Amino acid sequence: MKRDILRHNLEFFTPAWFYTVVKEDGFGALREQDQMLRHDFNAEFGPAALKNLSGKELLTKLFYSDKENKNNLCYILERHKEIRELYGSIAGGSAYKFGLFYHKKNHQWTTGSPAKTQILTEEEAVRVAENIRDNLVEGAEILDAHTFVSSISDYELLYDELRHIPIIDNVWVLKYYQMLYPEILPVFYAKDYQVEVLKFLNIEPSGIPFLRMGQIMSFIKECDISSVEFAQVYYHYCQQDHPETTNVLADSDSKSVRYWIYTPGEGSGMWDKFYNEGIMAIGWAEIGDLRAFGSKKAMKLRMKETYDPSLTYMNAAHATWQFANEIKVGDVVFVKKGRTQIIGRGIVTSEYEYLESDTSYPHRRTVNWTHKGEWPHPSGQAVLKTLTDVTPYTDYVEKLCALFTTDADDDVEEQIVTYPTYDEAEFLKDVYMGEDEYYTLVNLIRTKKNVILQGAPGVGKTFAAKRLAYSMMGVKDQERVMMIQFHQSYSYEDFIMGFRPSEAGFELKKGAFYNFCKKAEIDSDNDYFFIIDEINRGNLSKIFGELFMLIESDKRGIQLQLLYSDEKFAVPKNVYIIGMMNTADRSLAMLDYALRRRFAFYEMRPGFETEGFREYRMGLENEKFNKLIHCVESLNAVISGDDSLGDGFCIGHSYFCNLTAETITDRTLSGIVEYELIPLLKEYWFDEPLKVKDWTNNLRSAIK
Repeated sequence: MKRDILRHNLEFFTPAWFYTVVKEDGFGALREQDQMLRHDFNAEFGPAALKNLSGKELLTKLFYSDKENKNNLCYILERHKEIRELYGSIAGGSAYKFGLFYHKKNHQWTTGSPAKTQILTEEEAVRVAENIRDNLVEGAEILDAHTFVSSISDYELLYDELRHIPIIDNVWVLKYYQMLYPEILPVFYAKDYQVEVLKFLNIEPSGIPFLRMGQIMSFIKECDISSVEFAQVYYHYCQQDHPETTNVLADSDSKSVRYWIYTPGEGSGMWDKFYNEGIMAIGWAEIGDLRAFGSKKAMKLRMKETYDPSLTYMNAAHATWQFANEIKVGDVVFVKKGRTQIIGRGIVTSEYEYLESDTSYPHRRTVNWTHKGEWPHPSGQAVLKTLTDVTPYTDYVEKLCALFTTDADDDVEEQIVTYPTYDEAEFLKDVYMGEDEYYTLVNLIRTKKNVILQGAPGVGKTFAAKRLAYSMMGVKDQERVMMIQFHQSYSYEDFIMGFRPSEAGFELKKGAFYNFCKKAEIDSDNDYFFIIDEINRGNLSKIFGELFMLIESDKRGIQLQLLYSDEKFAVPKNVYIIGMMNTADRSLAMLDYALRRRFAFYEMRPGFETEGFREYRMGLENEKFNKLIHCVESLNAVISGDDSLGDGFCIGHSYFCNLTAETITDRTLSGIVEYELIPLLKEYWFDEPLKVKDWTNNLRSAIK
């Protein structure tokens, strides 16, 4: 299943799609683990077990009491590794969210909030615990009586019975009930996360957390999968916080290096120790395992609670979150001392690890330290933060890297990275293009160096461009592929170089294409691909400037004086430019003739007649789908023969990709017709409503 395109269009995320992914991708194996965990949880913390508790035993069974007591309800819900991973995290916020909190520093039971703490005697704490327990049990008895809850109206009636319980909308309470009643409640507790999921599903979120869970659960029941299975599929393929997983251009199996500035302990006093041990580590030991937190906000609140509530901890939470979640194996770390010195460099070799026995620096990663010494900081003063991602600041990164290029041990810098292979067979499997067409296109790029993919909407230009680059390189190496998008405000200064405001006034900044060419120049043995989306939307003469000549295939390697500097610049022979343009965009002017002469133009056509698409159709075995495709092919013939439109406005195959025999429902096909094809026709024939009406009826009739 080619999910790259699928992710790009939310209309395809139907209940049938979720069902199919669960069955095809092995998520169904979660059911056994799910059943076992829920069985053990119910035996330990279900209503029957809670009713039998009293006194101090009730306190310690429900709430945190000391570091050694991990078999309590709050710890299990918040920090138990398997439960956190399978059922979602509720970590973060104040520990007071549970209603009772045993303060480890003053050894007292407390309630209230970090800003307004109320100290309790043990007897008072027991009474509070009894009240919370009674609320939990009462809610469980109400839920237990509702064996069948399906529609939103059912959830509204259920909530009416529950709403008198004071804690019913607490996140941890919702998770508790979800552990007991998975057929009623899904594994989405955080308010913001609930809203995100519902908006993704095109469902208007309720203002009440419990009802939002009902809205999500109603959709899950349509999928005919469990709540856990749905959550795992959503996390892997749909989650909006991770655009790399929902973008047609993303490749989850390809690697990209990030660069970090890091301070090893206060005043860099731990540098020698960390260097010898081959690690990087940070403090904040008292907040525990960083994997328990679901957000930076949660970390910040825990820091305020644990340390000083008057401080914001904004930078600290940002750094700890990045340390645990964003640093990846292969990333480069530059070690600083103070604001004026670089004292080391290394390459990350492990994921985040938590060493509970280390009470000072328990959060760590292993690092291959390649350099140790003293170098002046290359660009003014460094930031004060413990950890900073400097990847976006390309000029700064170049200066940091340059510190180590003259060392005698320079060869240790390079780390061998194995990239996933990708050849023409993979390309033809992913992109509906004939084999002859593919080799024609490849030969055109090799010869001309510059190619523009043009064509109708939905022919897969953007999808194909990056994969074309991979197929010619033979590997999915993101470091050798760069994509930008032109627009009306894009300029020479963005593309090549220009002066930008800085603290000192104005500074000469290098543009995207300049930096890419310099990178390719160093690595002349490998091909590099610069992809420009919407190439006809920019002022091309303004953007390319003197590069009109330099990008020609026979002018590669020839140097020319740049506009803003004394530097002479050449476009390397190993750089290939792939542009994309949508021929159906009425708002665009013709391309500059001077640029046209320097690009080859390749027309991408709807792939309905390709061998790949025919095999795809046969595999679906769906008569309605076949009728719809036949109707679209007839429609394309009319569009092609229309003097005001033509071939460049034909409907492409991408609208119909990524379906399976299980996911082709009437709802899916209707969604394609109603929300994608018909609006397109209304735009094409805005002045011919009768033609729109006729073809609207034809398309609808094809799927009846």
